Amino acid sequence: MPANKTCVVRLDFLGALRVAGADADAFLQGQLSNDLRKLTPELGQLSSYNSPKGRMLAVLHLQRDAHGIRAEVHRSVLEPVLKRLRMFVLRSKLVLDIDAEPVLGLIGDGAVNFLRERGLPAPEAALACASDKGVTVMRRIGDVPRFSIRGTVDWTINGSENDWRRADIEAGIPTIYPETQDRFVPQWCNLDQLGGISFDKGCYTGQEIVARIHYLGEVKRRMRLVELDALAGPGGETAQGEVVCSALTGDGRHRALVVQRI
Repeated sequence: MPANKTCVVRLDFLGALRVAGADADAFLQGQLSNDLRKLTPELGQLSSYNSPKGRMLAVLHLQRDAHGIRAEVHRSVLEPVLKRLRMFVLRSKLVLDIDAEPVLGLIGDGAVNFLRERGLPAPEAALACASDKGVTVMRRIGDVPRFSIRGTVDWTINGSENDWRRADIEAGIPTIYPETQDRFVPQWCNLDQLGGISFDKGCYTGQEIVARIHYLGEVKRRMRLVELDALAGPGGETAQGEVVCSALTGDGRHRALVVQRI
């Protein structure tokens, strides 16, 4: 994607869960790596959902609104994550289901002006959220201005899934796919550096392993941005490390996030 191009992407390849009810916060607080007490309508969160072994089953973007908590994940792991979470609902007073609200992505140096020209807010801080005219805008992590837009807007689509995936990769945001579920500890994919882990929130699934690695200083692998000559899908092994996610660049090469030993 050229730096000066503003891309509008239909984010159909992402899905979301909706968690609502009196026990929604307490339930997610015991399941996810970040601290739900710090999630507000004005500030979203990055978080992980882990197995008891402390390996990630999904990376989530969380948003809070009047209807509860929305948890965005890659659509390929949406159903397995939903099924697994439902196993632990038990008698909790909450509703856990799929959120079908339409979402678009906006990428590029002109993204801020694009939103303002249409009378919509353009939050400045990473993961900051703002709403107007029935539309909610969240700024995504990364140096290139990028936003997710929830709600009904009539915009021409001129970008692709690859554009969004490449922007995620260049921002250092990992995506977990079925091929890589239960494979990477959150710190290996830099979630501690991205603010996606709380080390003082208390217990959650996989917390013992994640905390032990943190407090013993034993992060022996880290995720890095690399260039690849040939396509390597999630979980693929390359000379530079184990592939987390990858995307095409404009010159036919591939940009990837890989986990390397350090």
